[in-house]
Amino acid sequence: MNGDAAEEMLTALGELLERERFGSVDLLVCGGMALVLQRFSDRPTRDIDSLGMVVEQDGTLELRKPSFGADLRLAIERVGTVFGRGKNWLNTGPVSLHDTDLPEGLIERAEVRRYGKVLTIRLCSREDMVLLKLWAACLRSGPDMDDLVEMGATEGEVDRGYWWCIGQGAEKETLIMILKEIGHAELAGRVGDKDK
Repeated sequence: MNGDAAEEMLTALGELLERERFGSVDLLVCGGMALVLQRFSDRPTRDIDSLGMVVEQDGTLELRKPSFGADLRLAIERVGTVFGRGKNWLNTGPVSLHDTDLPEGLIERAEVRRYGKVLTIRLCSREDMVLLKLWAACLRSGPDMDDLVEMGATEGEVDRGYWWCIGQGAEKETLIMILKEIGHAELAGRVGDKDK
């Protein structure tokens, strides 16, 4: 799925939710599609990952674990069927990230896009995507490191990501290896020395 296809499907979902008289649906999106839609990457991805539902509580926006009710799941599936993308094109795959201390200010930094009157999609900021991609690379490697290279993650961004991942319990040796592989060997040497 490329950015154009994602935009088309989100627009269709927004229209469907409006026709079906849904209440407000406000989702925070991370993963590869958050990068693609903000033009930080052009690597196609198979789905859109929702990190959570954004709700207002006492005048403050809060992120809750993504929980798609039966009606919303059906609407997502209907759009996926029309576009030939299956029922999981928009999913709650990254729910396990709620087991970490998500970066403070995550919602406020996100780019807000509206698809009709009902559907709001918030795209995790570049700063937060570097942190989340580094964390994902610690767990599974592969495409997450490619994304960090493609988006040209700067030394400052990667340095912040390193310390955030350490705070989440990531292994220092794994992170240092990742820093070297994504082109930040000098930073890897400095943080390695600092930890001794």
